[in-house]
Amino acid sequence: MYVLDQLNDAEREAVEKLATQYPEIQHEIAEVEEAMGSYHASEGLTPPDYILSNILAETARVAVSNPALAEQPVPSLPKQGKFQLWPIAATVVGLVLFVWIWISKKNADQYADQLQKELLALRSKEQACATNEQFLLQQFNLLRQDGIQRVTVKGGTEPIAAVYWNKGQRVAHFDLLNLKDPGQNQYQLWAIVKGQPVSLGVVNWQAARKGLVSYKLGQKPDAFAISLEPFGGSPTPTAVKGSGLVVPG
Repeated sequence: MYVLDQLNDAEREAVEKLATQYPEIQHEIAEVEEAMGSYHASEGLTPPDYILSNILAETARVAVSNPALAEQPVPSLPKQGKFQLWPIAATVVGLVLFVWIWISKKNADQYADQLQKELLALRSKEQACATNEQFLLQQFNLLRQDGIQRVTVKGGTEPIAAVYWNKGQRVAHFDLLNLKDPGQNQYQLWAIVKGQPVSLGVVNWQAARKGLVSYKLGQKPDAFAISLEPFGGSPTPTAVKGSGLVVPG
């Protein structure tokens, strides 16, 4: 309490008087001051206020549990004895500081773990972005190839889908544009060859939502059309609202 400046004037004067009489007390004071000073210097931290409260509470508890120790007159210490309360207080100080450091380290470890998780999440997002960028670049390169012709498929007067026909490679790249989710059904893509519908296949809705879906066609189409069919497709197109037909120019 003397080192923590928690004594009144009379008590402080009594301790200083005892310290001049007993080198052991002076030595104990110096050791506690040095220990606390070293801790502050090494950690660069000041213990929070509750540390002092814990120290004082523990010291009071020790005094209550040992009335003989608490009632012993301070000036009547033997010449070669030690100030008996100080080792207890110093032990409590060390113990409380140890607990405080342990809790601080535990909190720091938890914070480090959280940062590590966030870093992994960011790396995962970065990888996903890189993969998506590569996919979009591939899609863009498909549309830059020579011989690409864009065919707009309309439902009434509104465009509902687009087909990019590569006449050199005989490949049709399908873009869903404004098509709505087919629900339990499936869209089916058709090529009109010499007036007859030829199925290119049903549309993989999940794949179409991500980008172009490609279909191989060995014949030269006169037009393309979209129909809404039961799941799995139909051998011939069903006339439903939303199908369309546009002849390439």
